[in-house]
Amino acid sequence: PRWPAEMQAVDLDGALDAWRAHARAVTVGERLLVRPPWVPAPPGAGRAEVVVDPGRAFGSGTHASTRLALAALDRLVRGGERVLDAGCGSGVLGIAALALGAGHAVGVDRDPAALEASRANAAPNAVEDRLVVTPAPLDDVVASEEPFDLVVANLLLPDLVEMAPALRAALADGGTLVVSGVLVGQRGPVNDAAAALGLVPAGEDTDDGWLAVTLTCLPNRTQPAGSSR
Repeated sequence: PRWPAEMQAVDLDGALDAWRAHARAVTVGERLLVRPPWVPAPPGAGRAEVVVDPGRAFGSGTHASTRLALAALDRLVRGGERVLDAGCGSGVLGIAALALGAGHAVGVDRDPAALEASRANAAPNAVEDRLVVTPAPLDDVVASEEPFDLVVANLLLPDLVEMAPALRAALADGGTLVVSGVLVGQRGPVNDAAAALGLVPAGEDTDDGWLAVTLTCLPNRTQPAGSSR
């Protein structure tokens, strides 16, 4: 009785697209510029440009969790890496990695809107021959693909914890995992899950209350008796 409610019709399509009028270009780190196709690039940007229309998928590049993941890619990609984007959304992270010089990227997502957006965004960025997008379960992707040098997952905490074993299994010996999409106050469960899998913290960054953690899979130095390198 204290809080009366009334029903109103809502233009859902209009609400979901309302952000487009306020879209902007985003610079990340030292090398990246992310923008939607209807926003012109700032003059003299001199950065690797990623043009992304997320459609109804997540990943315009403006959310703090996405910026944190992009900043990690800016630091970590040096050229030729195999990259896995778990929960790829618009494809912005995989495309950014390729724009920075990664050799091959695989995006995994079960949302049809995300798969559609990722595939549509590959062509304008001239990476369609290096980006594979699939709805297959992550375990199946890990089993069928060669190990990845860099794995990035911008997901909510329950999804990250559930997928942690598969994310670890996807890493090549000495590879790096970047997890974003969690709040600063959720640092503990992230670190606990990482420690249980033998992943070593290599750094963390925060932005507007959100946290991204970089973890490494230490090289396996165990060798057969009598072998040398």
